[in-house]
Amino acid sequence: MNKKTRAKICLILPFLAVECVLFALFLAEDFAGASVGDNVALKYATVMFAMLFATVSFALFDRRDFQDGLMLVVALALTLVADLFLLVLDDFYIVGVIVFIGAQICHFARIKRNKVWWIASISARVLLAVVVIIVLAALGELDALYAFVAIYFVQLVGNFVENVVLAVLAKDRGARAQAIVLFVGFLLFIGCDISVGLANLYGVAGEFEWLFYTPSQVLIALSLGRMYETENN
Repeated sequence: MNKKTRAKICLILPFLAVECVLFALFLAEDFAGASVGDNVALKYATVMFAMLFATVSFALFDRRDFQDGLMLVVALALTLVADLFLLVLDDFYIVGVIVFIGAQICHFARIKRNKVWWIASISARVLLAVVVIIVLAALGELDALYAFVAIYFVQLVGNFVENVVLAVLAKDRGARAQAIVLFVGFLLFIGCDISVGLANLYGVAGEFEWLFYTPSQVLIALSLGRMYETENN
């Protein structure tokens, strides 16, 4: 085990330990009714530590791929801001969703693709968002919040799908590992948003939101490409 690998382990293990403790504490309240402190603060702290971990990892390990690391840090910072509105303040929902769109655009910018793939991705995302908005309008359910939610969710699903494709096509072991971590993270993110939708529409599954969300942010924070670099890369 070389010095850089040991440094990565020394950074990752404390991060995972802190996240697991916070995760266990708020789940104990969500599912067992235990009184463990400020539930909102515990949940928000998991997002904050994910952003801080990504920032430190970027500074230590990912500077050679500056754009990838920078976009991840900005995406997680925007996620932290969005959760300030949606979780902590529980208000200004449109602003929170718009900030989340910005975060997904940053994740979109991280995906390595050629020009044809880039054009196809943009076109598909725009077309799908327009179709969803038209369907909502036809159903009489369209308002500003739902329109922005549609745009956001299309970007999230697009990022998931493209990372699945990257995981399948990647020839480099490190790139494949990064794509797998990301698509699992985005899949959990989608699970969180489905839980949010079910809670808002039908009053069910709300307790599952953060069961999906915190692990998704942890995995996304762990997705810096240089974290998967080996001596053979």
